[in-house]
Amino acid sequence: MSPSPPGPGPVPARPDPPRAPAEHPTVPGAPSVAPRLPGRDEAPLPADDGRRQLSERAVPYWRIQLALYAVPAATIATVAAVLLDLSSALTAAVVAAAWVAALAVVVVVPPVRRGIWWYAIGEEEVDLREGLLVITRTVVPMVRVQHVDLHRGPISTRLGLAEIELHTAAGSVTIPALDRDEAERIRQQVSVLARVPDDL
Repeated sequence: MSPSPPGPGPVPARPDPPRAPAEHPTVPGAPSVAPRLPGRDEAPLPADDGRRQLSERAVPYWRIQLALYAVPAATIATVAAVLLDLSSALTAAVVAAAWVAALAVVVVVPPVRRGIWWYAIGEEEVDLREGLLVITRTVVPMVRVQHVDLHRGPISTRLGLAEIELHTAAGSVTIPALDRDEAERIRQQVSVLARVPDDL
């Protein structure tokens, strides 16, 4: 009995066709996530094109405010070092550290703070960014604004500055160190967009 001829060999597997990249399903009613743009540290909002910095006079204004606290604090540290009867070297070190720290806070902090601060007034929201060590971004919808106040203190009046305070049911937010004319313009603009009564 003759042996049967060998059967055909295994058929080589065909490579799978390339698959299209998977698409993330869109759930109806789910909030959309705005893409991050290169060079931006936050997602864009409708008011982003209108970002404005605070007045340049914010720097001397904040320096005066900080000096009112830093100078007394350094003075107290100097008096305490003397009264504690420390060694002359330690007393000199404490006094020097106190005054160097006070000077650094007064000189360095205000321009850095102004560089971080910006605000944008849109038709539907007020967008703010502020902070120093911790950066906070706040968006206030116009429909939530209940009242708008304009404040001027002795120092801000002397420097031609004012601040705007927006009141909502959840609290209030403040835009400080604005040029007086800019503060008045913002107060009127927000009052119209939020449809709040103009008391001034």
